[in-house]
Amino acid sequence: MQPEQTNLNGEITNDAVIEYLLRHPEFFMGNQDILTRLRVPHNSGKAVSLIEKQVSVLRSKCTHLEKSLLDLIAVARQNETVHQRLHLLNQEIITAPTLAEIVALTQSCLRESFNAESVHLMLIAPAPKRASRKKVANKRAETRSPPRKRATKLEQFEGAVTVRHTDKRAKQFDELFEGGSTLCGMPSDAQLMAIVGSNHAEVGSAAMIPLHYKRKLGVVMLTSRDESRFGVGKGVMFLNQLGELLSRRIHSYGAHVQEAGK
Repeated sequence: MQPEQTNLNGEITNDAVIEYLLRHPEFFMGNQDILTRLRVPHNSGKAVSLIEKQVSVLRSKCTHLEKSLLDLIAVARQNETVHQRLHLLNQEIITAPTLAEIVALTQSCLRESFNAESVHLMLIAPAPKRASRKKVANKRAETRSPPRKRATKLEQFEGAVTVRHTDKRAKQFDELFEGGSTLCGMPSDAQLMAIVGSNHAEVGSAAMIPLHYKRKLGVVMLTSRDESRFGVGKGVMFLNQLGELLSRRIHSYGAHVQEAGK
């Protein structure tokens, strides 16, 4: 480029642009995408011509579509990142040797991948298995004494609370289990008390994942102070997929109940 084609600020001059377009009259044929960005005056007095109005509308639509496309690309990239993290979590859950490790993995991953300030779990122990009438009768005949119920205690895990299937805290989530899908919004005070405990005043929104496979297994609750973080209408596809995997994996461990004295 010759020196006279730029001004003192290093910018290309109007004459340079004109000269270039005259030497390349087909320029706009190969670069039609920039036509919507150009402003070409159309003299029509004080009135706005139809052509100007059409161009203005098209330019506005183009800008809106371009912004929407950029937003979609950003969301797609974010979803890809979350998907990769959950894929790694799935692999870890499948190979985790203990239920306690599954609880810890779930909490750490959900905090990182979904920007949850806290992740709480409630595990529901199954109903104890009843002995058959024949076994009970034989035992009575041997001992000649009425059967006694064996005391049981629930296994507890760090970062989770385990309750019996008859516990009132478990009953607070009957509607969640009936829906069968992750629910976002603001839980009831009773639900927060059941999982989070008394320190739930700062919770602004939450996502509740039901864990269910052949029976009610528990609930995972992600909480945030931000009311919009897990507001109603948020996408829950990834959380539902995680809930399905967790349900089957937790079910494979059987009861979270340990006989007293063992």
